[in-house]
Amino acid sequence: MRGFIGPNGSGKTTLFNAIIGRHAPSSGQVLFNGRDIRKCDPGERARLGMTLKFQVTSVFAGLSVLDNILLGLMGPRPVLGELRRRARGGVDMARAEELLSSIGLWEKRESIAGTLAHGEKGWLEIGMALATEPTLLLLDEPASGMGADETARTVDLVGRIRPGRTILIIEHDMEFVRSVADSITVLFRGGLLTHGDYDTIKSDERVIDAYLGRGRARGTSGG
Repeated sequence: MRGFIGPNGSGKTTLFNAIIGRHAPSSGQVLFNGRDIRKCDPGERARLGMTLKFQVTSVFAGLSVLDNILLGLMGPRPVLGELRRRARGGVDMARAEELLSSIGLWEKRESIAGTLAHGEKGWLEIGMALATEPTLLLLDEPASGMGADETARTVDLVGRIRPGRTILIIEHDMEFVRSVADSITVLFRGGLLTHGDYDTIKSDERVIDAYLGRGRARGTSGG
């Protein structure tokens, strides 16, 4: 579980886009399980086992919570027509229940996704990402816009979905990063500034000057 932090424009999202294939790197390699995947398109990379949850939630607002999860299980097929044909009676229902239970939304499975609270939409999108059974899950600001209770539940959720996979997280909320990340990479102006555990990063003068500031380094300010 690795966190990526840095000021806006430091290259965090660009790095994620290079990993999943939305941007081609100008040099170097992108290795996944020892394989150079620079020539793999995003669909191929997804099939290899990597999935990205974007900062802005992109659930299907007019469909139920359950139908959103079913769409995630169906992958890159003609999903809406497929969903209607299966009429919820297909072999994925048990897996859908498992996913919805894991993200705490089973009781809201028939609710329309657009009516969910902000945090719940984020959890639903994480559930849709998990439907592809990724071994590498990239989360772009999963706690963005959440209140304290929603953030705490997201910390718990990330911890519960961690076994069996690598998780990379971009996040500005340093308390969230402290709670979930084994190690932290700090990016600055498109390059690597430093890397280490939370205590090492928080006391690094370069990180304080470039990103945290004196107040945040003392723990007196949030993300």
